Amino acid sequence: MKKKIAFCLILACSIWAFFFIQESYSKNFREDDQLIRVGAGAFKDGFYDIAEKQFSNFINIYPKHDKVFEIYYLLGRTLWMRGKFKEAKTVFSKIINEGKSFENMDDALMRMAELEMRLGNREEAAKRLLSIIKRFPKYDQIDYSYYLLGLLELGSNQLTAAESTFKKVSQNSKNDELIRSSFFWLGFLSFSQKQYETAANYFQTLWESPKSIAPEYLKYALFWLGESQLKLGRMNEAKRHYQTFYERFKNDPLSPEAFWRVGFCEYQLGKFKNSIETFQHFKNQFKDSPLLPYTHYLLGNIFLLNGDYLSSIKELNLILIPSQGNIWGGASLLTLYWNYIHLGEQEGANRIFQRLQKLNHFEDEKNFIQWLNAEMFYAGGEISESLPYYFNILNTQFREKALSKIGKGYFFENKFRESITDLDILLLEFPNSKYLEEGLFIKGECLAKLGNMDQALDTYSLIVRQNKNNIWRLFALTQIGSLYSFRDGYDKAENAFKKVMEDFPNHPLFYNAALQLGNIDFNKNNIMEAIHYYSIVLKGNIIELFGEAYFGLGEIFYQQGKYEKALHSFETAMRYLKETSSWFFLTHLEIGNLKRKGGKYEEAKKSYLIILDQSKDEEIKKAARELLNRMESR
Repeated sequence: MKKKIAFCLILACSIWAFFFIQESYSKNFREDDQLIRVGAGAFKDGFYDIAEKQFSNFINIYPKHDKVFEIYYLLGRTLWMRGKFKEAKTVFSKIINEGKSFENMDDALMRMAELEMRLGNREEAAKRLLSIIKRFPKYDQIDYSYYLLGLLELGSNQLTAAESTFKKVSQNSKNDELIRSSFFWLGFLSFSQKQYETAANYFQTLWESPKSIAPEYLKYALFWLGESQLKLGRMNEAKRHYQTFYERFKNDPLSPEAFWRVGFCEYQLGKFKNSIETFQHFKNQFKDSPLLPYTHYLLGNIFLLNGDYLSSIKELNLILIPSQGNIWGGASLLTLYWNYIHLGEQEGANRIFQRLQKLNHFEDEKNFIQWLNAEMFYAGGEISESLPYYFNILNTQFREKALSKIGKGYFFENKFRESITDLDILLLEFPNSKYLEEGLFIKGECLAKLGNMDQALDTYSLIVRQNKNNIWRLFALTQIGSLYSFRDGYDKAENAFKKVMEDFPNHPLFYNAALQLGNIDFNKNNIMEAIHYYSIVLKGNIIELFGEAYFGLGEIFYQQGKYEKALHSFETAMRYLKETSSWFFLTHLEIGNLKRKGGKYEEAKKSYLIILDQSKDEEIKKAARELLNRMESR
């Protein structure tokens, strides 16, 4: 502004000097000189009303004067200083349209652009500035022209254009204050475009070098530096900047915002004690802040996380009173629900559930609490109670999850056909679902339970063809191997179990696969291979498999006629087998047979009687009875 006023004074003085020199040869001033001299003096001394009158009279009396457009310029500036912006615009328009030879056309265009901005004519102002940039690239205020144009483009939400324009300020300017002001807006633009790292760099540069920048820009650079760090998840840095802003600029309108964000950063950092203190202080100091409901909500969450459920309920109820509105009502009710669940007050939780369902808004929260109820019943093993809640959210954003859980729920309830139906809908509607492999596996299990073995194998094979080394592929290969073993399809079973051992060497099912391969090789009479796989099982740490592995070794030694080794293996197996399992009684049967072969009939009889007294497997009992009868009839 000082530069502009100085320019006007110089122009006024030069015009006055011109007439003064011309009249130095006469004793009296001419009338035109008199008007200029009085007008220039009045302008210089700040008597703009007198200056306006003198310049207007000059133009009216001497419309064809060779200096008339210089006087028009001074009149325009005078009107500007008097706040007569529309009249000033008319004057500068005349200069631009008619004063083709006016030497300071670039400055006239600049004044016109500023007037258009004051009058709210953004497009016209931008046109004037673009005209300056195109026609007068050497204009001494070309940097300021770019700066104003950048502000206009920013105000019109032309973010990319504004960014490009502000960058040209530093390329065309030696004015540090203007350059650094453009840095502020470049930081703001970067933030608006979610380029938070770039924004932080701009604001950091301004804050660390505060010279040559207006205090207002510096102050808000600090606040937006905090905002950028917050978006980047750098909570410690953000907190420090907000704290500094609050301490230095307590009377600024953004001061409450900065202080609140200190508490929010502490919350995000898990410093709940500090956060509680900050938010409690905020509540007391800024009682009319629009952030107050959110403060109650966050305090409610913090108290919930700290296990102080009663304090949490107290804070949340402050949001739910009618005078506070209901913007946080849905989220608050969800948090209240969790408080009552943790307190074991099912009645209170149900009351909150019903209260939320009756509200006209908060559809997302309503659906979410349905989901929570479903998950709680499901996790507690109350599958049938969970299913209605899942059905309630089938037509929401939870559809994919609900279909998956309904399919699993029906499976656990032994409703295999219903499970298959729901899982087929899931796989049809969500072919890329994250529940794809799990859904296929459960479908395969349902088919196997229904006796549709071929379809079950096809379904498991779909999982294997996904070529994902995840848990569901492991389960599918294991089931494929088991089904083919059951059908005596040993080659295909062998391929499946070998794939398990190859692809999942660190999973416990690796040893189960080794056990099954040992059994397959035993059935195929590949004795050495069978011993190899049983040995792998016994080298592992899955003791639940040791009993079957030792039983398999016992069978091999039995067939080889190595009865002592066989007996030792069977007796070792007994230490690992459950007393209710079929393997336990099969092992007793083989021990009885070996004792009988060795002539130890009483010990053999003891083994057979254990089977007859305790086993529920009729085939094993039948075999034991026949062997006992045969032995006693001798």
